[in-house]
Amino acid sequence: MALIAEEFSDRVGFLTILIGLEQDRDAAIQITDSVNATFLTVDANENLFESFGDYFQSGYIPETILIDNDGNIIESIVGGDEDVYRTAIENALKVVG
Repeated sequence: MALIAEEFSDRVGFLTILIGLEQDRDAAIQITDSVNATFLTVDANENLFESFGDYFQSGYIPETILIDNDGNIIESIVGGDEDVYRTAIENALKVVG
């Protein structure tokens, strides 16, 4: 994801929210650090989880949600395939202009 974030950094904002990773929190942070991720990563406290919880429908991690500037969900992606991310972002950019 770090490479994709860098590739689209001039047009897309990236944010990682760590949800329900109490046991694996350190591992998740180590992963983002190891790829030199420059996007924001936050731990979801209860309030944040309640705010975003309804957006995550699959129950699988990782799940990526593409959201436009108005807060509308454009697409939800389960998994971590870079080609899927790239295609989804390119298609979303075409939709939002």
